[in-house]
Amino acid sequence: MNTDKPTAEQETKSRRLAVGLAVVAGIFATVLRIVPHPTNFSSVGALSLFGGARISGWQAYLVPLGVMIFSDQILWALSGFDFNYSLGHPSRFFVYASFMIYVWIGRWLQARNSIGAVALAGTLGGLQFFVLTNFCVWLFQPFYFTVPLYSQDLNGLLMCFAAALPFYQGDTNFAAHPFALLTDFKLTIVWTVLGDILFTSIYLLVHAKLVQRVGATDPMPAPAANA
Repeated sequence: MNTDKPTAEQETKSRRLAVGLAVVAGIFATVLRIVPHPTNFSSVGALSLFGGARISGWQAYLVPLGVMIFSDQILWALSGFDFNYSLGHPSRFFVYASFMIYVWIGRWLQARNSIGAVALAGTLGGLQFFVLTNFCVWLFQPFYFTVPLYSQDLNGLLMCFAAALPFYQGDTNFAAHPFALLTDFKLTIVWTVLGDILFTSIYLLVHAKLVQRVGATDPMPAPAANA
């Protein structure tokens, strides 16, 4: 009886291809964070979503975490050792945790490949990134402002979110970044969501094509001999 359920060997090949693609995507994500790009138009969120969808276990979390730590150290040096990129800055915990949540959201895409599902996952990822990173700004205001701007209560938190929405600078102040581009674009959350949707769609499509191509080149099993 023929079924569409992949064999263990096929699943192993699919995972290996996913890991290889994630490594390539990780290199691309690192470069994209360094070269001029629209604010928050990053592929790290998409890398995390793809990892959650196609890579099992701890490797799905390790790839985006490694990319962020490595690229942050490069940006730290290129920006004249801006404390915002230092591993000692409190924002790093929230930013890195956000990409771990991206991976968790990506698990939902394991059995879903539609553009609607990817769009929803990308939107959810962008929203939680906004909430976590700006919660960090509100919580650790002395690291961001000379004088605290928001009260340490729910009203102050909501005011912080409202003030951040038109700009959504993300994990650091890109306006001061030496490679900043299009920093006058408001509502840059759009760049985040678009980047997540675009790159996740590309990674899932490329992976599917690679799996299909490898499957097509597998040798056909020999026919069983007649008894």
